Amino acid sequence: MTEGSERGPKALPDTLLDAVGRLAPDTEILPGCTAAELPAEAQRIADALKAQGAEGEAVALRLPNGPGWVVHFLGLLAAGARPLPVAPDTPGPEVRRLLELAGGGRVLSPADGPGRPPRLDGTPGTPADDGPGDLLPTSGSTGAPKLVWRPEASWLSEARRYRDGVGLTAEDVLLLPVPLAHAYALGWMCGALLTGAGLRPVPPTGLGETMRALAAGATVVALVPATARLLATRQRLRARRAGPEAAPPAPRLRIAMVGAGPVDGPLDALFREAYGVGLSRNYGSTELGAVLSGPAGLPPLCVGAPLPGVDVRLLDRTTRAVTADGPGILQIRTDVLPDWHDTGDLAVPEQGHWRILGREGTAVRRGARWVAPLEVESVLRAHSGVQDVRVAARRRSHEGEDGLVAEVVVTDDTTGEEELRDHAARHLAPYKVPDTFVLRTALPRTATGKAAAPVRYRFTPRALRAARAYKASELLFALHDLGALDALARGAELADLSTELGCDSRALELLLDTAAALGLLSTAPEPDGPAVPAGELAAFVELEKRLSRDLVSREALAAVARTGVHHRPFEQRPHDAELVRVYQGAMSGPSARARTAVGLRLVRPRPGARLVEVSAGPGRYLERLLTADPTATGHLWQTGRLAGPVCEAVRAAVAEGRVTTGPELPHGDADVCVIANSVHDPAGGARLVPLLRTLKPGGLLLVDDVFLPSGTPDGEPGEGAELALDWLTHGGIRWPTLAAFTAALADAGADLVRDLHFEGSPCHLVLAKEAD
Repeated sequence: MTEGSERGPKALPDTLLDAVGRLAPDTEILPGCTAAELPAEAQRIADALKAQGAEGEAVALRLPNGPGWVVHFLGLLAAGARPLPVAPDTPGPEVRRLLELAGGGRVLSPADGPGRPPRLDGTPGTPADDGPGDLLPTSGSTGAPKLVWRPEASWLSEARRYRDGVGLTAEDVLLLPVPLAHAYALGWMCGALLTGAGLRPVPPTGLGETMRALAAGATVVALVPATARLLATRQRLRARRAGPEAAPPAPRLRIAMVGAGPVDGPLDALFREAYGVGLSRNYGSTELGAVLSGPAGLPPLCVGAPLPGVDVRLLDRTTRAVTADGPGILQIRTDVLPDWHDTGDLAVPEQGHWRILGREGTAVRRGARWVAPLEVESVLRAHSGVQDVRVAARRRSHEGEDGLVAEVVVTDDTTGEEELRDHAARHLAPYKVPDTFVLRTALPRTATGKAAAPVRYRFTPRALRAARAYKASELLFALHDLGALDALARGAELADLSTELGCDSRALELLLDTAAALGLLSTAPEPDGPAVPAGELAAFVELEKRLSRDLVSREALAAVARTGVHHRPFEQRPHDAELVRVYQGAMSGPSARARTAVGLRLVRPRPGARLVEVSAGPGRYLERLLTADPTATGHLWQTGRLAGPVCEAVRAAVAEGRVTTGPELPHGDADVCVIANSVHDPAGGARLVPLLRTLKPGGLLLVDDVFLPSGTPDGEPGEGAELALDWLTHGGIRWPTLAAFTAALADAGADLVRDLHFEGSPCHLVLAKEAD
């Protein structure tokens, strides 16, 4: 057993607020909030919550990273409640499930105005007498999340480890661009409250804000691997643009520590190149907090040595006996939790530190040798065509014969299984090369970027309704074929309709009544909502009718599942001018033209602006800009097989030399780059890096497209989820959700500026710019 350092060199306070009370009153803990002001504000919140009966109750804290999160967390503790921190984007049903696990409880909503108290929304839960502390959901990386109870004494003990083991001091400014709802960030936060270090929590996705805080003098930053990689990549791009005369990106940074995931050699080197500081290591768990730590420069995948007050031992995986050699199961105990805790990770001692091989359930034994999935992931991630990867065992019946499966998300469609296998074989011993490579569109991740448990798909009762749903579509298509859409839009009554359409009145009446019952029509005297223009509705119905016959038929979906996107029937068929006409009639109608007007108002092009448009349409953004500004110029790249003819104004501008065309994009001279109905196309608008490079400094990227919904707060599937079938059969499948696109922007060195979502529609206008 490896013993930790001497325990408890300084007596700890009883609570986190007591710790703040021991600091000099003028110590600035949060921006604009001193050690004297913070307890008073937390107590004000506590008094309001006590008056609402919060004592002993589990209360969900669902706020974004920021000073308000810290104050409300302390207020909940001071009120005697049991805080249950959850990420701000956690769906309502998941919050309710977690509260039910805790015995029920309410959700905290901060004050909605000056002098107003915070409130607790929902049904009060059953109070528990656990003492001061909070509840934390596990990350879900090993299965369904569960709740872990952490007493306040445990947080204070962890805070001392950051003070005495890591070296956090009152002179430091601690930057936290990691979710405060996660145990890793909470431990750091408590370290700042104990030591008096300046605490700067920022949104995890706010890379620009994080970089500005580093430039402004942050001395310590807590990171997860994904954030460290993005920060380093952005800084490297910025340094290339700024040249050798640029100011140092982090002039006072002395510790950049990564937790909640492994640090491999390429990541350590990348960060050191960008910021001049290597990555320190941190290892812990939701139950125990940070327990191992090490300085920068450790070997890849090493996580350091025990922090003060921490003991470590290894158990043989088969006999469960204590062993000095590895690999073995890592067990931890602390001064607050003296029972041995099984981490579930396999580890080996290495040069006085500990190296993590992976979860016990995912570590792979092949013959007499062990394979660390993290090492294989690191090698595959170094391939330029790999965006994300997860490596795991495929269990077989005999010990030592496990298979190795690599699930890989590639950045382009030219990177295939054989190339990945060859890359692995060049950098790994033969027994470490995966047997199987599975190409994925995305891998589920937790809030801190760790691989989440694999998704399992189960049928719901909705599947029975879906089996009958085709009847509603066929009914709408039949009404279109009969010519009823225009007549209904004019307000024709049944008697007129049956005569005009040449239909049996009784059969037509049943069709219309059924359509009304299904919600396709309304019999209300006034429209229930925004009216759909009859012409636009007819165009979309005509398109969907055509798609249902071949491109998005059950046969076509099954064929794509068997062959993959590159060999789908759509790619093999000859040019179909009629399909192009129908598609453009639906996609370039009045709604699309209205979005174009709104999009140009968002970017506010200057007179004489240059606009690059990447589009699966006729170039409607260029058309509108050229019509409004005769001095404007641009470039049009039409992508996909359904783009159709270029609009007349753009053709004329091409003839005049004001607009160029084709896939060869201009570089660095555009004021605006628009991606219209093409952002999911891997060969077109999904190529964010070259598209961003078309922009001059300060230029804007505008995306006009649809994104799949993430669901409603009540857990119902969102409007537009079925669009994925169009992408699968005749479009592109990159960045399916806005969250995926935002992450891709961050990878490409850009920030989301604004998302304008059109109510009742999957359409978005997304504005972005290169990071400052």
